Amino acid sequence: MLREQPDLRREDPARNMDLWRRRLLIKGEISDAPWSEHMIRLMNMSDVYVEYKVSSTTGSPNVIRVFAKVPRAKIEAYRQAQNDHASSDTDIAYNLSELPALSRFPHPHWRSSVSYPDALPAELQECEPAFEEYGMRFWRMKN
Repeated sequence: MLREQPDLRREDPARNMDLWRRRLLIKGEISDAPWSEHMIRLMNMSDVYVEYKVSSTTGSPNVIRVFAKVPRAKIEAYRQAQNDHASSDTDIAYNLSELPALSRFPHPHWRSSVSYPDALPAELQECEPAFEEYGMRFWRMKN
């Protein structure tokens, strides 16, 4: 195929997006949602990171940060299984990761904040996850 059509070897974002659009139309995966929403979903194919900041209710000043990496495939599987086309990727990642992330604390705790970083902090980039559950990876970091 590449020999017959050498132009497929060069990068062409417009052509590539058109090929994706045709593929999704053929497979019937494009719904009635506005085209711009589908373009955003096609362009945002990365995993979602969720950061939970957790403090002890026992008065300890330590804050533990828990990072969850929710794979894109898991988010899309949830979206299809729940027929949920309205929730954002971050909302779905939060729903999937909250229980596993916070259930590993043996003492009473409370979550002080949730954020959605683009990636793991540099100091965790080379570290193995603290645990994996339901296809998601989790890291812990004490402040």
